[in-house]
Amino acid sequence: MSESSFATTSIPKFGYVPVNFPRDIVKVNTFPEHILLGQILEPLVDADRFGSITRGVAESWIISPDGKSITFKIASGQVFSNGQAISSKDVKYSLDRHLNEKTQSSNFLKAVKDVTTNGNDEVVVKLNEPNVAILKALTRDHLGVVPAEWKFDSNLDEPIVGSGAYRLIRKHSKWYLTKNSRNLKSSSDAISDWELVFFKNEKMEIPDGEIPDYVPMATQEVFKDLKAISDKKHIPLEVKEQLSFAQTSMWWHPHGRNFRSNEIKKRTMRFLDELVGLKAHEAKFQRATGIVPVGVAGSLQDPVKFEASIPATDNTEKTKISIAGLGPNFDFMFKGSEAKTLATKYGLEIDFYNFTALELDTLKTKKPDVVMAAWAGGFNDPEGFLPLLNVILGVDFVEYLENLRPLYQSARIEQDWTKRTELFKQFNEKLVREMRMVPGWKIEMYSLAKHGLTEEKVGFRYTPRLINVKRTN
Repeated sequence: MSESSFATTSIPKFGYVPVNFPRDIVKVNTFPEHILLGQILEPLVDADRFGSITRGVAESWIISPDGKSITFKIASGQVFSNGQAISSKDVKYSLDRHLNEKTQSSNFLKAVKDVTTNGNDEVVVKLNEPNVAILKALTRDHLGVVPAEWKFDSNLDEPIVGSGAYRLIRKHSKWYLTKNSRNLKSSSDAISDWELVFFKNEKMEIPDGEIPDYVPMATQEVFKDLKAISDKKHIPLEVKEQLSFAQTSMWWHPHGRNFRSNEIKKRTMRFLDELVGLKAHEAKFQRATGIVPVGVAGSLQDPVKFEASIPATDNTEKTKISIAGLGPNFDFMFKGSEAKTLATKYGLEIDFYNFTALELDTLKTKKPDVVMAAWAGGFNDPEGFLPLLNVILGVDFVEYLENLRPLYQSARIEQDWTKRTELFKQFNEKLVREMRMVPGWKIEMYSLAKHGLTEEKVGFRYTPRLINVKRTN
């Protein structure tokens, strides 16, 4: 059998998986982990590929007239992979766990006042204020329902119990996604087993020479590496560009030593804006326009230009600026002569270093002036992106906004979608003009599959579903 053929009797390989997976759900904070949870867990409500809210564990829901309470009816006949029936107490336990543990998803649930049960088949989510994005927030895979009192145990061969289309099973020291026979919505022609292929290290570099059969939502960097291997080994790959709301941005960090210096902030952010423009042009990246990605309500069509120009400085003594890049993707920004030349122009001396998602807590002690990060939304709404900044900034995003807080609060609670979009546009533009952040560039995402597999396009859904991947021969 040639290296490029796909054996229909073999177990296809799914990539790529972070090396620290599986781990407790409350600790999950990377996109590849969310993709995996999307196969194992089922949320209270779901979203289709067009972004519309559909049933999940709940079959229906009613919103109170004042918008501060939502009552969900749990569909009967549903069970977890261990055979236990799903009830309202499981939903309450799952949501409370995120709220109490302050997980990544808890940033999207700040409007939630409490979660109560009404018998075995009803859950009531009470809100502090009306929140038009709360249903979309509840579609996050991270908020998938687990059994009440479930605890993660890394020693188990099925450490995460859910009701999704697949089960996470360990066999002979390898990890597999195995079709969950108890899932009522699982497709009969879905592939029954997938072997998981892990990244090489915590930096999420791919293993040398190995191409999984299917890689959903691959970054441009992963795509280039896989394409190079496929060309060398003559393995054909079917490549589809996915709709992506991922982008990069640079934030004037609240723990930085120079946070209250407007003069230094202006010079630094103008330096970064000019540098990003140069580097994005060289790399043929499309510039981001603001904090809300293009295609989401509240986004801007064109990048915002800083109003006041900052004259070149004649100071012989330069201001030292510390810039931290989350992950290895920002190294290219400071290679070559452009960065140094621009830094000199603005009277700056740049100290750049990389850190990983596991080192987020160290930002408060290292006190960088700027943090550069790539990030994507939790769902297709401005509120699916902005709360994630709590993690990058190390403070509540609302507190970080200071004078812009009233405008943001007005936008997030506005229930008229036309007005809400306009308010978010105003907020988006002001945030850039005040030099709190510099928009970076859009991040392209791709799905790659070996010959013999086909998939449904992800569309507006946060993560792909393996039940939509089929064999073609």
